[in-house]
Amino acid sequence: MTGLWKRPAGNLAFLVVLVSTAIHVLLAFGTELVADEAYYWTWALRPATGYFDHPPLTAWILWLTTHLFGVNRLSIRILPILSGVLLSWILFQMAKSLFRDRWAGFWAVVLLNANILFSAGGFLMTPDTPQVILYALTLWAFIRGVTEEKKGFVVLAGVFLGLGLLAKYTMVLLPPLLFLFLLLSEPYRPWLRRPVLWFSLVLSLVLFLPDVFWNRSHHWVSFLFQWHHGMQAHQDTPLATFLDYLGGQILVVTPGFYLLVVWAGVVTFSRAFREKDPPVLFLWLTSYPVLLFFAYSSLKAKVEANWPVEGYLSAFVLTAAVLSERLDKSPVLRRWTVGSVALGAFMIVVVTIQALYPLLPINPRLDGTGRLHGMRQMDEKIRSLSARLPPDELPRAWVVDGYQNASELKFQEYGRLPVFHIHPRRQFRTDALTPDEARSLAGKPVLLIQNGPHGGFFRELGDRWGPIRYLGTVDVPRRWARSRVPVYQVDVYLIRPFRDGFVP
Repeated sequence: MTGLWKRPAGNLAFLVVLVSTAIHVLLAFGTELVADEAYYWTWALRPATGYFDHPPLTAWILWLTTHLFGVNRLSIRILPILSGVLLSWILFQMAKSLFRDRWAGFWAVVLLNANILFSAGGFLMTPDTPQVILYALTLWAFIRGVTEEKKGFVVLAGVFLGLGLLAKYTMVLLPPLLFLFLLLSEPYRPWLRRPVLWFSLVLSLVLFLPDVFWNRSHHWVSFLFQWHHGMQAHQDTPLATFLDYLGGQILVVTPGFYLLVVWAGVVTFSRAFREKDPPVLFLWLTSYPVLLFFAYSSLKAKVEANWPVEGYLSAFVLTAAVLSERLDKSPVLRRWTVGSVALGAFMIVVVTIQALYPLLPINPRLDGTGRLHGMRQMDEKIRSLSARLPPDELPRAWVVDGYQNASELKFQEYGRLPVFHIHPRRQFRTDALTPDEARSLAGKPVLLIQNGPHGGFFRELGDRWGPIRYLGTVDVPRRWARSRVPVYQVDVYLIRPFRDGFVP
């Protein structure tokens, strides 16, 4: 590889990370929160040891960052901004130590940062963010502890594993793969008889216990929801959902890189399972089975493009090692790799520009970047509409149809008016109106905001919460877009006086 580059691998890797981080910062400050980010922020307002959708670590992190830096986009997105730097360092170190090859580390950093999934999409705060970091830290600590005979790192891997389980349940896929590696790898099989390994596993389970106890006291709702969501929620035929999964992976990883990852898995299979090459076996087992699991899951239910994200970490390191070994020997591979990097960079630039300024004439409702803008404007329009009311009808709070709009409007109105999610479809929503809150609003004017235009949600409510009067419909088109098709539409009603709908 030294014939291709005149600068050290580490310097070039640092330059890649610097550019990727700059993109993250630009997107983090140039766009508004998406609905899921605002929803996870509402969890932080009510810290708990579990939630309906996910374990609690995301909420705990957001509670800490918002208390340190205030309630703003920086405090919510600071971890994803930093995550690209940390993940790049981990993958570089893993590749360098496993293969004694800094160029393998460089290519691992390139593969991580030159795709849509990790680069252009890496500025959003979701449970994937801490989980992917902790997945990578578990891999790094585990393989270092096992290969360097350092028991402390094995224990540290257990800590990272337990915290990862508190971030997202799919972390449970990793422990069996680590034990399978030890079982198949003869040099490291004796670790299975060492108490420190089992202590590390028990420690990870102890760290996970708060969420287990929460689920036990809430009818196992989070476990059951995620199982149904990931394995039983059929929205289409198995073939259709599988092709949707495959197409999503090719798009977000970018076509050239996705095929490189698949190719690397095929060409290293023999080294992993016949020759039992420990680094190759470790990376293969902690990546491709995860990707195959989600491919299988896509036959059962729709799999979102970001769900298999942790499966690519080891795959990127393994692919990077193969590239470092073979690029000088294969002009075809070299051209494909350079072309894949160029295509990935081009796609990142296009997505970044589209997220900031919609140059492509895409219908805003179909544009994946469309809802990165507009909620602030919708909030302003709703406040302008309510400001026209007479003084005795000025709302004391807003109640909103749907957790997504409720969460985003709660973020926009934070410090002004309270915003509540009313009549949730599912139990245990942390942003839902509580009986105590309903009693405190009784007799006061309250705005009702429902998904529009002219939705039927207000009919579902009837007069249970009080008499309802229509005020208007708010339309918000994509900022700077040529199309005036709205990305947000809501109907605004006044409930006056508000009644405690929890009372029969």
